[in-house]
Amino acid sequence: MIVFLDTEFTDLVVEPRLLSIAMVGSDDSRDGVSDFYAEVSDLPRLRAASWYALDVVLPQFGQVPDAACRYAVLCRRLADYLSALVAGLRPGESVELLFEYHLDWTLLLLALQDSGTPRWAATLRRLRPCNVYSIAGGAVGKQAALAYFQSQRLAALGRHHALCDARALRLAWQAASHSVAQASGDLSQHAVAPPALALNSGRQSMVNALLSPA
Repeated sequence: MIVFLDTEFTDLVVEPRLLSIAMVGSDDSRDGVSDFYAEVSDLPRLRAASWYALDVVLPQFGQVPDAACRYAVLCRRLADYLSALVAGLRPGESVELLFEYHLDWTLLLLALQDSGTPRWAATLRRLRPCNVYSIAGGAVGKQAALAYFQSQRLAALGRHHALCDARALRLAWQAASHSVAQASGDLSQHAVAPPALALNSGRQSMVNALLSPA
């Protein structure tokens, strides 16, 4: 099961904190994956937003019905959503979480831990994070994403809204994968399986810490 992930956050440098998170399926009705989107309403977190987030991210909040909630509620919604995805897997399967920036995965991990639900660690074990920037961020992927953003210029959700960006990532990945498959002559092989993520030692330590009992 492939799911595309995007987040928006307060700052790139000083303690980045989650502002919004979105996940979308592969656009295949057979995968049964519904879109997920939530955005924080906590004033202290919103006030911590950088000037960039204040300028391009927060003005797009409030466009998705019932998405705004306190961070604690967002974490529980996220945990419930991922738990439901995992529950639908067959033995040996995992949820392939595809993203373009390492903080997307890091902030999801922290929110999953902050959910306080007893099953979050079991859910985490069935997630397979894949940073696909090297593929989706190439020329073909960028062209597909930019075309999508252009089509959304007059829509309620634009670039730097997590849900819009997750959908753009899906199109970028699909276009890049199709291009690679055409070049190799094996579409079925390259259009389905994302590359494994090589975690650096710091991020691997973080995952190990999250999975360790308190």
